[in-house]
Amino acid sequence: MRTLRALLSTGVALATTCALTAAPATAQPPAASAVVDVTGTYYPVAPTRLMDTREGLGAPLAMIGPSGQVDLQVAGRGGVPASGVGAVVLNVTITGPTADGFVTVYPAGQPRPNASSVNFAKGWLGSNNVTVKLGSGGRVSVFNRNGDTHVVVDVIGFYAADNTLADRGIGSLYHPYRPTRIYDSRTDPDTGGQKRGAGSYLHLTQLLGGNNPHARALVVNITVVDPEQDGFVTAWSGAGERPAVSTVNFRAGTVTPNLTIVQTRPCDGELCSPEGAPTFSIYTSARAHIVVDGFGMMDDGTVLFGRRFEPLNPTRIVDSRTGLGTSGALGAGDIRKVIPPSAMGTTEDVVLAMNVTAVAPTGQTVLTVWPADWPDYGVPAASNLNPARGQTVSGAVFGELGPYGKFNVRNHAGSVNVVIDVAGRFY
Repeated sequence: MRTLRALLSTGVALATTCALTAAPATAQPPAASAVVDVTGTYYPVAPTRLMDTREGLGAPLAMIGPSGQVDLQVAGRGGVPASGVGAVVLNVTITGPTADGFVTVYPAGQPRPNASSVNFAKGWLGSNNVTVKLGSGGRVSVFNRNGDTHVVVDVIGFYAADNTLADRGIGSLYHPYRPTRIYDSRTDPDTGGQKRGAGSYLHLTQLLGGNNPHARALVVNITVVDPEQDGFVTAWSGAGERPAVSTVNFRAGTVTPNLTIVQTRPCDGELCSPEGAPTFSIYTSARAHIVVDGFGMMDDGTVLFGRRFEPLNPTRIVDSRTGLGTSGALGAGDIRKVIPPSAMGTTEDVVLAMNVTAVAPTGQTVLTVWPADWPDYGVPAASNLNPARGQTVSGAVFGELGPYGKFNVRNHAGSVNVVIDVAGRFY
């Protein structure tokens, strides 16, 4: 049985200083010997653009039409090895769709699954984190269901398929934490709760106790609240120049979240905390509130109880509209307990890489996912998805299972149908 860890928020940040944000509530086990078999371990890469239909990068210079598909070459590009890769982590952006619809990203050469990767409304601008197994020739297929849309794809990391990548050094193992809010500009006392300025940089430090020197990346949900114009946010380690990619894309006046695995760097100079905690940076192109929730850590392969990743063919496990996994729309304050198929895992050792979709909510709401059946585990303060009234929208979630192999989904307000697809599991 693995120890359930919690993150405790301890501070906020200015644009040029660090926040003392998170520390485990329980003592950490000693580091283990380095991982010998790298199968299922994670390797971050410098965020790199692989496809942009607006510019003809990686795809034809044209919108993807209804039932249109692009086979995108991933292996051998953007820091991803040409072989030995099991799955990649992508940020998929939709811009200018002419109709309500969805995009599905799946392994090339395989039948298209009954699952979606990004759901959107006509005219939407937004992104979703997508973990997908590589298909034939190291490619993934990008399928658009309705209307025409531009699609942009950035890569931020990959998982090893086997031990052929051992010569690259130790990959990362995943450590889930209790979902915790680690920064919120609306309650930042150093800025008086003001929005972050357009063109500003936010530097955050994550306190992880004894794991400070072992962190290589953090799993966070970044939410942009009430931006004053259309724009984007970029999250990266803060080392070197800001990469020419986006993490969250948004329209003015919206609430837009996105999950990401953001590389960290050791704190240095004026950005260094006494604890030597890892640091990362966030840039916003538009004046907006920024909220950051923490969900876990990618280590250096040496910390006990880390989890490896196994990619799966995208599989739908919940559709409240049809009674799959749960039945009927979730009402205000409603909590549904979900039991995944036994093949995906039956214990708290498992974390599912999921895509959670809110379908036609009757009002502005929040969806939150957390492990079921932990007696001291209440509803987290963090959020996973923030849909507006009538908005069908999806968000990536790393959902940890509870002691009996289940997880909870809670709807905050109004009523909403929920669809959940699984792309892989950490074990």
